[in-house]
Amino acid sequence: RSTLADGLAVTTVGANAFGLARDLIDHVAIVSESSIALAVLRLLEEERSVVEGGGATGVAGFLDGKLDFLQGKRVGIILCGGNIDTPVL
Repeated sequence: RSTLADGLAVTTVGANAFGLARDLIDHVAIVSESSIALAVLRLLEEERSVVEGGGATGVAGFLDGKLDFLQGKRVGIILCGGNIDTPVL
């Protein structure tokens, strides 16, 4: 299935990656494809940043309302990856 977050679309998380990250992860959220698209667009328009779909999923989580429990807290979102096809933009 095609997705804007193709870098995250793996069938299984690697054993080494999961082992390293397991104790550092507090919450996992699944975001919609439309919120990923909106996050990429908002980052381009408002921040003048080209971020690929997988790198924009943190912003998509907020747009999708999946991270409302973080309201009022200091939050940092890592934005990464500029490997996005021009037609997608």
